[in-house]
Amino acid sequence: MNTYLHKVYKSYFLVLSKICGFFVNNKGSEIILFGARDGNYYMDNSRALYEWYTENRRDKTFYWMTVSAKVEQLLKSQGLPVMRIDSLQGIYILHKAKYAFYTNRLRDVAIDYRAVPSSLKMIFLSHGQSVKNTRLAVNAGVDTGFKSDSLKAAAQTLFAVSTSPFMAQVQAKSNGLKPETYKLTGFPRNDWMFNPPAEAVAAWNEFTGGRKYKKVILYAPTWRRTEPKTLMFPFADLDAEAFAKYITDNDILLLLRPHLQDLTNNEACASVTRRLCALSPNIRLATIKEFVEANYLLPFVDALISDYSSIYHDYLLLDRPIFFVPYDLSTFDQDNGFKYPYLENLPGPVIETQKSLVLAFNELLAGNDYFSGHRERLSKLIYTYKDGNSRDRLAQLLQETL
Repeated sequence: MNTYLHKVYKSYFLVLSKICGFFVNNKGSEIILFGARDGNYYMDNSRALYEWYTENRRDKTFYWMTVSAKVEQLLKSQGLPVMRIDSLQGIYILHKAKYAFYTNRLRDVAIDYRAVPSSLKMIFLSHGQSVKNTRLAVNAGVDTGFKSDSLKAAAQTLFAVSTSPFMAQVQAKSNGLKPETYKLTGFPRNDWMFNPPAEAVAAWNEFTGGRKYKKVILYAPTWRRTEPKTLMFPFADLDAEAFAKYITDNDILLLLRPHLQDLTNNEACASVTRRLCALSPNIRLATIKEFVEANYLLPFVDALISDYSSIYHDYLLLDRPIFFVPYDLSTFDQDNGFKYPYLENLPGPVIETQKSLVLAFNELLAGNDYFSGHRERLSKLIYTYKDGNSRDRLAQLLQETL
């Protein structure tokens, strides 16, 4: 659907929602909504909690909200409650619902933030907690629509979840919330890190064909909002052929997880990624297409390469080596900024060349780990709980609150 038609389509459902608001309200209702990623995906903390509800609280009335026909079909095939955001019934349910769990913004459960009734109580589960500034706290600012969405969501937020008092304090500005709005339960999706679901195990075995490797390494950089865009292996000494040969000869499975937009709209990133994947069967894409849930993938990864992504906070729960490629640190700090001092709290070495990356891989293969203390110090700041029981804590909180 082109941009113009999408605007017309959205406007149509927005008007319907406004009209519905005159006739429908949520008085006496206990309906609960779940959504994520602007309604496009079935994933993240909302998914983890939704699945807990499907297993434990079928006495409640709840729905997964989506604009995706694929997601709708998937959940219906499993007999699970799902509702299209862009439907008359979905609009009705939006106005009847009392609570909504979301991870990104109000478009997780509605066609537009302006379609969300003011009586709907929002519970912010978050997409993640990173070292980088996010949402309202980004130095360069965010567009008017996103800002309005975030502020409306904040005004209607019943509570938000966090992983520690420290993260609640530094995260609050990003979401227009007060630190005391956060409840320390941990993230529902992080329970998968301790107890990978059968679906995650099956997906991994299918992906690898059951093959075992000496080491599995994931490279997952953050998405950059402004120019210059993300680069993969941004080393002056990059020798793709030699690097690919090293990966193959050492029986390493190297997984690349750039943002999908970087593969479609960022040729510098896409070309390096394509070339490396073509040079070795041991170098493979592991994007949101291959693994929708990063936390389904992480338990099978022996080491992580990243920069400022929230994925390295999640990975701390596994206490495994992390390597960092913050090649644009000064520019990123200026345009985006950080929630807390980046380099001072880095739980792994900075990698600036292909040579130093290979040396780091050699240490990994030898079983040497020189940064366990750094990881432990940061992990204590990020996490109050490291036990895989976040959903149970949140469920207890919900029982007391909803």
